Amino acid sequence: MDAKTALRGTAWAAGGIALLLAPGVVRTMGEGGHLPLGYYLWTSAIPLAFVAAALAWALRDRLGRWRRALGAAALAALLAYLAVLCASCLGTMRLGAALRWPEWALRYAAWALWGVALAVWVPPADDAGSPSPLGCRPGAETLTEREREVVEALVTGSTQAQVAEALAISPSTVATYRARACEKLGVASLDEIAPREVGAAVVPPAMGVTSSGALPLMAMALCAGLTLRLLTRVVVSSEQALSQALGILAVLAALVVPWLVLLGYARLRDMRVRPRRLTAGLSVVLLALAAAGMLVGGGWYGLEVRLGSETLSVNAFAPVAHAVALALLAPHLLWPKTREALRLDEERCVLYLRGRGAGELQAHVLLKIALGLSTPEVCEALHVAAGTVNAYRAQGYELLGIHSSRQLADLLARDVGFVPSAGKNGPPADDSDTSV
Repeated sequence: MDAKTALRGTAWAAGGIALLLAPGVVRTMGEGGHLPLGYYLWTSAIPLAFVAAALAWALRDRLGRWRRALGAAALAALLAYLAVLCASCLGTMRLGAALRWPEWALRYAAWALWGVALAVWVPPADDAGSPSPLGCRPGAETLTEREREVVEALVTGSTQAQVAEALAISPSTVATYRARACEKLGVASLDEIAPREVGAAVVPPAMGVTSSGALPLMAMALCAGLTLRLLTRVVVSSEQALSQALGILAVLAALVVPWLVLLGYARLRDMRVRPRRLTAGLSVVLLALAAAGMLVGGGWYGLEVRLGSETLSVNAFAPVAHAVALALLAPHLLWPKTREALRLDEERCVLYLRGRGAGELQAHVLLKIALGLSTPEVCEALHVAAGTVNAYRAQGYELLGIHSSRQLADLLARDVGFVPSAGKNGPPADDSDTSV
């Protein structure tokens, strides 16, 4: 550890101590020393700070360019929070009421940036860099810097929309850079650089923080922590033992039933629920969110809303939110049991669709749909966003005068050749040999 890293770590620790002790010290001074010093030590912003640290650690490669700015922002938020805190507690009652919400917002912002600084600002900068996926491929030296950035992002798993957002350009510009890079590299598609297989036997790609299914998975982790805290807060008494036992069973059923429904749906559609491998960054984020749910969602201070004379724990809504998050995650877990590994002349199909008025990328999307790929699989195969797939599907169906993927497969089977589709492992009935 060098001197700069040690200095940044010391400054980070001092900031955390200031955030932890300042509320108690300032409020004790405002009350004339009548409050215990540790009365305000705990805040629900503390577990959220470590969630922010986990997210920043998972995205440290992208946030590395802003490490100094994030460190300065953490210091500015700390100083602003301390100033507002002192003015709120040591000023007049009217001023304290006016600064109540700004103090609350600055407290959470200061803790969140303190957590981000732990993952991004405190560690030394990583100047090693990862090897380029292009390697020594012929034509790679002719790429411009922006074309190289676009290609490296696409072949390592980013979608076209994510690349556009990261580079502050439009998705159509990303498509233009991709086409130019493919021409210079002498390839028809980026799949020739980083081929992506599809089918029932293919191992699905690891799910990271920026993957399309990561957000509902994060929501499920937070709901799991809230639900666990709800169950641990139950105090069984002799008068309410039966009602509390029924409540616990209802909570557990709310967690289990959505998974049973998912398994039943998969069996009905002849699919299977395949677990996804998680990256280290996403695993840390999920653990932090589950811990935050247990700490933020309960404790001696509680997380409750008052309905008339009754008090309802907010944690009771967690099982319902868990079911909604699972429904959003389901398309990323369902995979076909079998898919016939038949080859077709994809170039002829693309040319046919182009001749019918489809664009190049739209033709590839329609082809993948005809092959029976789900929307997440099309996104991963062509490096496009789910919204792009849905838009191209709707436009393509209207252009071709069809209404389903089966009709699309029938159209290509009739005009180009046999095309397998989801749940269709044989030729259409009208194509079969009816001769005697």
